[in-house]
Amino acid sequence: MSLSLAFAGIGIISTGVVALRGHQKTIAARQSLLDRCVPLLSGGTLKHGGDGFPILEGYRGGRFVRIELVPDSMTIRRLPQLWLKLTRLEARPQCAEFSLLVRPSGTEFYSLTSEHRVALDPPAGIAAEAIAKGDRSSSQRAVDRSSAVLRRIFADVRAKEVAVTKRGLRLIWQAAEGHRGEHLLFRQCRFENAELAPSDLENLFRKLDDLGSSLDQVQEARAA
Repeated sequence: MSLSLAFAGIGIISTGVVALRGHQKTIAARQSLLDRCVPLLSGGTLKHGGDGFPILEGYRGGRFVRIELVPDSMTIRRLPQLWLKLTRLEARPQCAEFSLLVRPSGTEFYSLTSEHRVALDPPAGIAAEAIAKGDRSSSQRAVDRSSAVLRRIFADVRAKEVAVTKRGLRLIWQAAEGHRGEHLLFRQCRFENAELAPSDLENLFRKLDDLGSSLDQVQEARAA
């Protein structure tokens, strides 16, 4: 009996050690996801949350930028998603706010679309199911005038949401999809193949630049 208990104890300890090493490996992999992107920002700094996912902050083109990685396991019929949330702060006090969310599931806790109350018409030509909202009816004009840029952004199937507020611009983009085995068996979020290349982030920066330029044109048209 005592020998059986000893073997059982050894088994439990071994399992715990393996699980701990696996967890440490997962955290280490998460922490390094944005390392290669630090040089893209002036004064770029990294910090990490308790879940190990990094937050990169710094300046680009004189504007403050924050890049966050947000794990999402609230999807019911899909694997966990890892969203990249790119925020660029720029004051637009006269801006008509709007947001555009594609493929909505109703569980997008990270979304700004739910904070806008006025329903708008999304631009024609966006193939995915989309919800457009704003803070006022005149937000429709901003959506319409930015429709070409919005179509280019959402031509990328990994684009999830665009938001324009008085404080700046935000883009949500799919960085990775979770590992199927761990999710089905243990409901864990493991993103083994996650890799954010600097070129991916450069592309997202360009899209925000295009959107910002389009909004500037809208403001200039209103002022004329």
